[in-house]
Amino acid sequence: MSKLNILVIRLSAFGDVAISVHVLRAAIEQNPDIKIILLTRKAFQPLFANIDRIEFIEPDLYGKHKNIWGLYKLFKEINNSYKIDLIIDLHDVIRSKILSFFYFFKAIKTYKIDKGRKEKKELIKNNIKKQLKTSVERYANVFLQAKIKVNLKKQYSLISSPKESNWIGIAPFALHKQKTYPLDKMEKLIQQLDKANYKIHIFGGGKKEKEFAEGLEKTNKNVVSLVSKFSLLQELEMMSKMQAMITMDSANMHLAALTDTKIISIWGGTHPFAGFTAFAPSNRNFIIQKELDCRPCSIFGNKKCYKNTIECMDISPEIIKQTLDKAIQPISYT
Repeated sequence: MSKLNILVIRLSAFGDVAISVHVLRAAIEQNPDIKIILLTRKAFQPLFANIDRIEFIEPDLYGKHKNIWGLYKLFKEINNSYKIDLIIDLHDVIRSKILSFFYFFKAIKTYKIDKGRKEKKELIKNNIKKQLKTSVERYANVFLQAKIKVNLKKQYSLISSPKESNWIGIAPFALHKQKTYPLDKMEKLIQQLDKANYKIHIFGGGKKEKEFAEGLEKTNKNVVSLVSKFSLLQELEMMSKMQAMITMDSANMHLAALTDTKIISIWGGTHPFAGFTAFAPSNRNFIIQKELDCRPCSIFGNKKCYKNTIECMDISPEIIKQTLDKAIQPISYT
């Protein structure tokens, strides 16, 4: 029996692609008659390494596939390589709309994500604080619209490893300042954890982050910098060995959710209500945040704090350590 070929589009960003892994894996495992052709960047492809029936197409968005004519060339390349039966657009941006438009003339239907823009605007502008659908739910709903079964009740771990005693991972960085725990407070937290004999592993990437992590490695006996030392899959394997990962609202939080490690996420200008929390069961998903009327000030943390204080990140290192201790303590059945 021939398989249904589904073109799935999710071009970026890192965290969003990591979130999609849960849904694509569930779709593949629960629908043996489908094959997914995933349009995404090469750097993200290792996230799907352990999933069968996924093939990849990497667009050259800044080269031969750059503009509308380049996207038409991409359409022709896909069309020559695959018989696409339907399109699932998990991105809903100009590029994915244009590709879908080309397929419209071949009578190929596109199902696209509902990003909930109106609800998110109300969350920011009118401070209507209610839990919105998570990104995982929004992705799954697109498959369901296409009558592709996706049941997310089962929690998947892409990588699972035995835990190392007292090993803690910390990913202290995020793209925007409003999502980054102040580095001076982070240093104090690491000093406390170091004195408590936790073995601390710093995750991240980039020159500035590497310098910060290696500085901590030199001044704390139990700190190891992993910044820029491993491949993506190797980083996931290291995360899976941790008793817990301390992260920001960032891609590393979603990478940690692909393992069975406990996650302690620190939230500043953004808010879990927007739907970008880690896809993990409540017994390994611990959220630290300061409730303020001005939160969230943006959905993605890309807007400057209008108070100029970033008061939302005024969270003491002691609170984070207490949450960590609580998260990893053995469960008592007495």
